[in-house]
Amino acid sequence: MKTIVLATDFSKESASASEFAVKIAGILKSRLLILHVYKSSFHIPTWTDLPVPEEDKAKLKSMRQLYHLRKRLREFSGKSVEIILSAREGDAIDTIKEVTSEQHVDLLIMGTAGAKSPGYTYFGSKATELILQITVPLLLVPPKAHFSQFEKMVLAADLRHPVNAAALENVIHFCKEFGATLDVVCISEEPSDPKTLETGQHIRNLMLSIPHTMSIVSGHNATAKIMDFATDNHADLLIMLPRQHNKLLYAVLESNTQQIARQADISVMAVM
Repeated sequence: MKTIVLATDFSKESASASEFAVKIAGILKSRLLILHVYKSSFHIPTWTDLPVPEEDKAKLKSMRQLYHLRKRLREFSGKSVEIILSAREGDAIDTIKEVTSEQHVDLLIMGTAGAKSPGYTYFGSKATELILQITVPLLLVPPKAHFSQFEKMVLAADLRHPVNAAALENVIHFCKEFGATLDVVCISEEPSDPKTLETGQHIRNLMLSIPHTMSIVSGHNATAKIMDFATDNHADLLIMLPRQHNKLLYAVLESNTQQIARQADISVMAVM
């Protein structure tokens, strides 16, 4: 990986994500771009003759916060990680998508509000909203998570649909980068169905290059079953392969990946 982006709002909930970002960048020898998206309170219509202020106060405030965050993160990394700062005005989701495209980003990292948040914060909700829109791997870090070397990862796979081979290749590459093992869990109402077993074997054939296991678990509530499996197997990271769905539907209903990212106590990575 060459470029990792940490999108932050400087909240307490995002502190763990910052720690994860600089540690992962150090391990993978990647450059780290820290992005803050702000909205200026001062707008001047382009058709007026009013002078535009030389310095945008909102941007200056954002940059001061970014410099402070970089200084704090260097306490973890020293100068071994190249840290670039960027403050941009605009809509959070649109701007993050623009930056990941412009910078050819390999991994996007954001914090979530966490399962026990009394009210899901604005930026935390933006993080899960991005799951179905972003085209790069998205690592979501809950506020109480503490980074440790990823040694055991759990991948939740849906055997009812063809596997996204490109997304799976990204997962394999990530496992190799960390030297991690991968436990694949599949929730099925008919775990002994021949088509289910055939799809499971196809996934295993694609993962021959890494140490892995596969478990097909019977059940209906996929979200709960996946989270229980990750807990029981002491996972350091839970990986999901979200699928594109009707946007109008998900304006009302969350996907399994969004539910898990919102509720999980461990980090969740969505790979499209």
